[in-house]
Amino acid sequence: MTPSAAPGRPLAADLPPADAGSTPRQVRVEALLDAALAAQRQGTLAELMHQRPRAARWLMRRLEGLVRASAGEALGSHPADVAALLLRWGVTQLRPDGLPAEAPIPPEAWLQLAGWRPVLALACQAGFLKVPDFPARYRRRPDEAALDNLCGLWDVAPSSFYRYLDRGRQALAVLLDEAPSSAARLLSLRQAAADEAARRLGLHDPAARAAWHRRQVPHALERRDPATALWQAWRAGERDLSVGLLRHHAPALAAAPETDALLERMAAAAPDTRGQFDIALARAALARARNAPERELQALERALHVAQGASDRLLLGIAYGALGKFHEPRDADRAFACYQDSAEFLRGNDPAATDVLAVEHYLTTLARLAWLYVLRNDPRARPLLDQAEALRATHPPPDDVLGVLEQTWGEYWRRAGEPARSLEHRYRALNLFERVGDERSVLATWLNLIQIHGETKDFDRAIEYSRKVLEVAGRRPLESAIVVSTRLNLGATLFWQERLDLAIAEYEQALALSLDAGLRLHAFRARYNLAEAYYTRFRQFGRPEDEHLGDACRQAALDAPASDSSPAAIEAARQLKAGILGDGAVPQTETDRLLPEEAAVHAEAFAEIRRQREFLALPGAPAEQLQAQLALARAYLDIALAERETARSLAERHGLAAACAADFEALTRRYARETGREQQLAAAWRGPAGDLLDEGRRLALAALLLGEGEVGKSAYAQACGVAPATASKHLSLLTARGLLVQSGKGPSTRYRLAPTSGISQP
Repeated sequence: MTPSAAPGRPLAADLPPADAGSTPRQVRVEALLDAALAAQRQGTLAELMHQRPRAARWLMRRLEGLVRASAGEALGSHPADVAALLLRWGVTQLRPDGLPAEAPIPPEAWLQLAGWRPVLALACQAGFLKVPDFPARYRRRPDEAALDNLCGLWDVAPSSFYRYLDRGRQALAVLLDEAPSSAARLLSLRQAAADEAARRLGLHDPAARAAWHRRQVPHALERRDPATALWQAWRAGERDLSVGLLRHHAPALAAAPETDALLERMAAAAPDTRGQFDIALARAALARARNAPERELQALERALHVAQGASDRLLLGIAYGALGKFHEPRDADRAFACYQDSAEFLRGNDPAATDVLAVEHYLTTLARLAWLYVLRNDPRARPLLDQAEALRATHPPPDDVLGVLEQTWGEYWRRAGEPARSLEHRYRALNLFERVGDERSVLATWLNLIQIHGETKDFDRAIEYSRKVLEVAGRRPLESAIVVSTRLNLGATLFWQERLDLAIAEYEQALALSLDAGLRLHAFRARYNLAEAYYTRFRQFGRPEDEHLGDACRQAALDAPASDSSPAAIEAARQLKAGILGDGAVPQTETDRLLPEEAAVHAEAFAEIRRQREFLALPGAPAEQLQAQLALARAYLDIALAERETARSLAERHGLAAACAADFEALTRRYARETGREQQLAAAWRGPAGDLLDEGRRLALAALLLGEGEVGKSAYAQACGVAPATASKHLSLLTARGLLVQSGKGPSTRYRLAPTSGISQP
């Protein structure tokens, strides 16, 4: 179809390039747009779209999907419906003042401001605007054409009008050819589509429009379009639904350009405590998906601050649960503490009288706490899982919460040596997460399936799930912990296939990524796995560099802080080389199998007991056997002291110290009959130094002071396992409290026991 033109005006298809820098693509877009504008003015747009369908689809390819998703089923199937809306919306986006389309255009824009003339010429020529009457400036004829009306109003010749029209058309061509570059523009197009849908459906009442938006959410999710679902939920005024979408679809929404703008609008409309809390958690979920741990922690701490300010036990429990999840890959001890706090706050909520979320989050916390125990091969996971199952029976949780429980059962049975039961729970979790559309949890389930399929020698399926996760990571940013874990599990699968070079390459990528992201627990596992692979390759080929590389990785794992792994994993790292390269006398510790309960609770002490028992079983010199027997005594004493300190902390935390004072005193007297000067000093310092030093550090420092007579900064740091700067701070505080006496200056500074310590020095 050929558009009509004014006399002397070239057809759009014959237009020369707008400037010397124009490309053939720009010329094509402008020609198509000129034809569409002319057809819109003449009422023949549908005919044009029918005659040139490929050109129409090409011109609308970037925006048609967004328009149809936002308008639901209200728009017809013909492309002219979308084209007309896009033309009208695009013209409004050219307003120099940046205001919405419905904002009135001031008289000075029509009469005085030359910057408005391109958009006004374009809008009036296409029939989207009517020229207002300004009789004091220009008296128009009845039914005067927009061209003549504007030429008279602006006192310009038709050639000037066409120059304005060309500038507007060129700007509109750029706008429609490119994807919207700002969230404000995307939201404005969505709103234009929704307004058109409301006009066609007769939704003039705000309640009717809100209900219509609410009905579009499940349709958007069925199309796997969480960005549209979030926008529809926000327009429906459904804050809880919006926050739930942000939580379940954070990976996809983190990449959507309008997500942050919507979140800001939600925050502005949520001044209440619960609203601020939910928005903070939503920000944390997005930061996690964007691999921004500092912003994630900042948002979680904001949520905790809001909960503390309101003294709301439910919100406190939820906040500590979210903090526990944050610390899981970074600091297992901190994660344990957060989950325990979460359970304490949530346990006191009666689901019949308060928010049912208390039950859901309590069950989630139990499952996550059990997960941490399972990762440490600690059988105490089982009573937590049984408690969660009992709660599940009385208060059936939603699918996403149930999926977390199924995931934990899957790992429990894997470490219990029952892969069939593990797979059953894993696939049940996968079905649940797919049902609710929780993409992050689906990805986490895939990476766990890599591990169990690799262990059962179903290598093809293990590699298939690895590729699925890595393909998603190749399309968009993905949470670092998921990518690293996938690399580690894929490396393990290749290791079991004896494809050692490929396994090492995966482990090396995992180590680099975990170090960049600050995932210390993942870094420990990567180093352990690298050492295992290097030692295995050395055993096969005898290349000395493999042994050296294995030694370096193993030592790096052992040198990491204890919180970067678990006692069982550290013990396994100690025995790794002897287990692979030795004569079989030293069995390699299983890192992924549940331990006896006492061995799990006091893993380091029982590892020492096992070593000494094995030594005593062999013939040896009396002096060596004596030392082994003393080492056994010290290990059992460490267990007793640890249990006592746990009991003391529990009593103080719950205000039971006074009621149990006699029990602790009797226990102390019993210890005193057997303990020496070191234990006496450690016990004497529990009150004045307990905030700085736990029982183990007090014993280590007491042994150093009583054995050497004095201590310096470096010796303190080594004995207590702290950084030199922390050692200086601790020593200064102990001196200020009258427990130590300082002598010397600079590097020669030393500290001795104060005369008031009550313990004489040798």
